[in-house]
Amino acid sequence: MTFRTNFLIIIIFLGIGLKAQKYVGVNVDNDLYFGSDRYYSSGIFIEFGKLLKKPSDSIFKFNYVSKHWVIGQEINTPALHYTENISNMDYPYNGWLFLGFKKELFRTPDLGYGWGIQFGKTGAEASLAKFFQNTYHKYIINAKELTWAFSIPEAFQLNANVSFFWGKSIHNKIKLVNKSEIQAGSFRTSIKSRSGIQFGSIPGIIFFGNRFEDIKNGISFFLGMELEYNLHDYSLSGSLFRQTSPFNLVAEKTRNNYQGGLIYFRLPWKAHLMFNNSSRFIKTQKYRRHHFLKISLTHIF
Repeated sequence: MTFRTNFLIIIIFLGIGLKAQKYVGVNVDNDLYFGSDRYYSSGIFIEFGKLLKKPSDSIFKFNYVSKHWVIGQEINTPALHYTENISNMDYPYNGWLFLGFKKELFRTPDLGYGWGIQFGKTGAEASLAKFFQNTYHKYIINAKELTWAFSIPEAFQLNANVSFFWGKSIHNKIKLVNKSEIQAGSFRTSIKSRSGIQFGSIPGIIFFGNRFEDIKNGISFFLGMELEYNLHDYSLSGSLFRQTSPFNLVAEKTRNNYQGGLIYFRLPWKAHLMFNNSSRFIKTQKYRRHHFLKISLTHIF
């Protein structure tokens, strides 16, 4: 046989047993569930991706390779929504609209790493944050529009990140889980680690992204904390290299976020609920802690 024929046979052989799994979902962070509507007040993320399962005797080092895309928007607001006096604003107005990509490689459902990039625009108008927030307030909840009198300026942003994941079973359906991440770029630069206890009937480390390496119907719970050391956050301070922010606010270097939640699988659906209680991001913000709820619904096909 010719070299070309041999090559095609090898490619076809390697393709046998590869199983692709795709998903699409929506993920919403919001604090209006608690009637607060301040600080990190809203996050909306439309997510889609696919997982490729390699056969157990594959020559590849990683048995699970997944690719994930997200279109997202984050909105920040001060505690006093209707003031136009910047000295009364304890948190900056800001919006962040972005497109993100991640590639994650897992040796087992409990061990892997990933890398990703995000790029987009900040600013009240460019991110559509002012439009969406005030439209929601005016037409959905029949509330007064926010002033957005001052905001972090418009700019193009580029970020990259690297993550490491692991889980360790400690008793039957209970395991220790961790995700450590470094992110760097013009928008955010920080080091963070999220650790906790996962318990329930669903295998893998399912609370760290869209994990479909080994799924089945059931429910699992998570209780843990995320620690972060912030080197730079454009959404709070503006540009790292020049003074662009109209706010005279100082961002906290260290942050923590207590979390508790659950994931429920009823294939082909996944529902995810996570309560978050975070420390302050600005040294002088009026409320020392901020809580919000993450709700997501995903369809797997």
